[in-house]
Amino acid sequence: MEIVVGGYVAASLVLEREPNQWHALVVLDSDKQATNFVPGHARSHLYLRFDDVEEARTNKLTPNGAQVAQALDFAKGKDKLLVSCRAGRGRSVALAYLICCRERGVDEALKILDPTRHRPNRLVVGLGSALIDTPCVLDSFDDWRWRHANVHLSDYYDQLEKEYEALEAQGATNRISPM
Repeated sequence: MEIVVGGYVAASLVLEREPNQWHALVVLDSDKQATNFVPGHARSHLYLRFDDVEEARTNKLTPNGAQVAQALDFAKGKDKLLVSCRAGRGRSVALAYLICCRERGVDEALKILDPTRHRPNRLVVGLGSALIDTPCVLDSFDDWRWRHANVHLSDYYDQLEKEYEALEAQGATNRISPM
């Protein structure tokens, strides 16, 4: 299984350049709507709706086990999976980690995490670890977070901004959900 994780802009470019090649798993914020772009460009798709929160908050939709189970079920048997949330740094990478744990094992799943760009949602990982029959999913994730606790995304904003500008230079725009 090939897994690509990205924000809406990067995912839009992938789907536009490779129409009907990818299965798309898209996480939307609770207050956002989807456009018709993903259904028109993906082989299949699943929309989930929850906010990037790790505990219940007023006016925010907290992820739940049923949604994580839906994502895991959707990913079964897919050869090319695109996982996207607004920024591609929290919810989507947490789901990609879980899917990779189940498909390839924890050691391989840890390789998709990049501390300079990802802050996977721990609640999502915790919910998924209870659903996957693979030992150490949450413990290995927590160990990864602890080993990279000194890495701050703010130290990499310039790099992330350059990557975003490069996407825009290629004509990429968010076609998944109006901001």
